[in-house]
Amino acid sequence: MRSYILLFITIISLSTFIAPVHAQSIFSGMVFSEKKEGLKIVEVQTKSPGFDAGLIKGDIVLEIEGKKIKSLPDYVKISREIRNKKVEASLVILRKDVEYDVTIRVYSVPIYQYWKEKVAKPITLPRGLTKTPYIYWVGGYRALKEHTKNRPIDARIANYNKALEYLLNALHYRPKSIDTALQVANAYRKLGSLYVEKGMTKEGVIHYRKSIKYYDGCHKQTSKEDYLNKILTNLQEIEGELSKINSNKTVPATETRRKSLHIPQ
Repeated sequence: MRSYILLFITIISLSTFIAPVHAQSIFSGMVFSEKKEGLKIVEVQTKSPGFDAGLIKGDIVLEIEGKKIKSLPDYVKISREIRNKKVEASLVILRKDVEYDVTIRVYSVPIYQYWKEKVAKPITLPRGLTKTPYIYWVGGYRALKEHTKNRPIDARIANYNKALEYLLNALHYRPKSIDTALQVANAYRKLGSLYVEKGMTKEGVIHYRKSIKYYDGCHKQTSKEDYLNKILTNLQEIEGELSKINSNKTVPATETRRKSLHIPQ
C-alpha cells in the first residue's frame, strides 16, 4: 500500500508542476503539465511574470535559456540552475505551429530605465505587510553603517549585500533619488573591495564597474557641489584601485531568427 502511495505521488509530481506566486521567481504563477507534445502551459496567473511576458494557456515550452525542454525534470533542473541568479529568462515556445522567442523578466523596470541595471524587483508582500521606500532606505543605511571591521570577510560581504538589497528596493520606488543611488554606488564599491581582498578578482571588478555606473549616473543628474565632489573623489579612488587589477572583458553575443512574441499594450 505504501509503495502504491509513493508511486502515485511521484506520478503527480512529474505530470504537473506549479510555481508558487509568493516565491517571485521567474516562473511564479505558472502551471506546467507534461504532455505528449511536450511541456505544456496549463495555467498562467494574472500579473505573474509569465502573464506579463505574453504567455498563455496552451503554449508549448520548447527551450529555456537555450536548453531543450522535453519533460518536467528538464524544467525543474534549469529552473533550479537559474533560481536567484537571473532576473530574466529566454524561452522558445510553440503556439499554433509557430515558434516564438519570449523573455520573462522579473527585474525592476524603474531601476533599469534610470540606472541601466537589471536587478530583482522587491517581492510583493501580503496585504498589510507592505514596506515603504523609507523603511528600505533606513535598513540599507543601517547595514552600511554597521561595525563589521573585525568580523570575518564573508560576514562583511554578507552585510554589504544585505545593505545593497535594501537600497535597491528603495531605489525601485524612488528611482530618481540621488541620495539612494549614491548609497547603492557606495555599497557596490565596498563589495568590490571585499571581493578583491578575498581573492575573487572577477567578482570584485564587476562590482567596481557597477559602482562606477551609479556614480556616473549621479554625476549626470545633479549639480550640487557637495555631491559632485563626493562623486569625483570616489571615481578617482576606484580608478586607482582598478588600475592594480588585470581583468578580461567579454561581451556575449546573441542572435535569433525566430519571431518575437508581440504583447498587446
